[in-house]
Amino acid sequence: MYRKKQHSTDFLFSFLLLITFALFALVLAGTGALVYQNSIESLDENYTSRTAVSYVAEKVRQYNSEGLVSLSEVEGIPALRLSSDADADTATCTYIYFYEESLCELLVRAETTPQAAMGTPLVELSDFTIEQAGELLRVTAVSPDGEEMSLLIHPVNAENQTV
Repeated sequence: MYRKKQHSTDFLFSFLLLITFALFALVLAGTGALVYQNSIESLDENYTSRTAVSYVAEKVRQYNSEGLVSLSEVEGIPALRLSSDADADTATCTYIYFYEESLCELLVRAETTPQAAMGTPLVELSDFTIEQAGELLRVTAVSPDGEEMSLLIHPVNAENQTV
């Protein structure tokens, strides 16, 4: 029986090829992890401020009758007050305000005095303001990373409501 002689260069070449492949796979996995981490951080930054502003805009659009949207206060904290269009027995008010580094929402009966600590935290922010700018509401949210998002909202009233 004839036996082939194995050379050390064959073994060395195969071993170097395997090592090269393993290193390439590690570099590729590391690069992919960095790209993924950067994407997640970018999404988190955009999530907080944009979500807060979009949420307030949508809530204002839900209360689209005359006089249901107004600026108010919850224990001295500026708040957006959204009143229900129901009779006196079932009338409710929703308050949206900034409290303890979070945008909060509180739903109470219309006759109840709201307390800031009762609200449900929606999203963590470093600052949030809502102010009247003529007929518009200016909503500004600042994410914990410092990204600021501002939006002007025109509350719909009975005169300019479309069907």
